[in-house]
Amino acid sequence: MSDGSHILLNHVGIVNESEEKAERFYGEFLGLQKTRQYMVPPELSEQLFSISSEIKALVFERDEIKIEVFICPECRQPSPELRHIGLLLNDLQAILNRARVFGVEHIVGKTREKTVHFIRDFSGNLIEVKQK
Repeated sequence: MSDGSHILLNHVGIVNESEEKAERFYGEFLGLQKTRQYMVPPELSEQLFSISSEIKALVFERDEIKIEVFICPECRQPSPELRHIGLLLNDLQAILNRARVFGVEHIVGKTREKTVHFIRDFSGNLIEVKQK
């Protein structure tokens, strides 16, 4: 910002179809810790998200990463999906190996200049993974 203010990313909010899928991917697969869960009341979810029902949210954290996962089985991912989260990893190959073990979809894009790796959580959200 021009006024010299420092901006930090606080968290990312995404949608998942089920609590089980969220815990399996963000907890077991990525190794983030579920630090809390809460319910967004219907009146607030209507005001914020135009959904007039209670929505459960799970918060997963590790290091400087915080992801709020909203459990909403009726919320569908748009297609084509361009939105994604980007993660820098100490060991890219290790996460790609874990992806095979966990049945996580791995998408590779290549040009002459670079190779780009994406994985998909169990609800279809895209996560770009890069070597730190």
